[in-house]
Amino acid sequence: MSAELQTLLALAVVALAAVWLVRRAFAKKKHPGCGSGCACPAPKFTPPSR
Repeated sequence: MSAELQTLLALAVVALAAVWLVRRAFAKKKHPGCGSGCACPAPKFTPPSR
């Protein structure tokens, strides 16, 4: 493998990794569980009796 081809392949791998990291950083965060309007029943809070 020539040095120029190896350099281009290495730059392509680095560019793909950078794009993947940037997309992950700016992607919408998914909130698992309640709190996202899923209409699931939430446990009711009962204060401790004195």
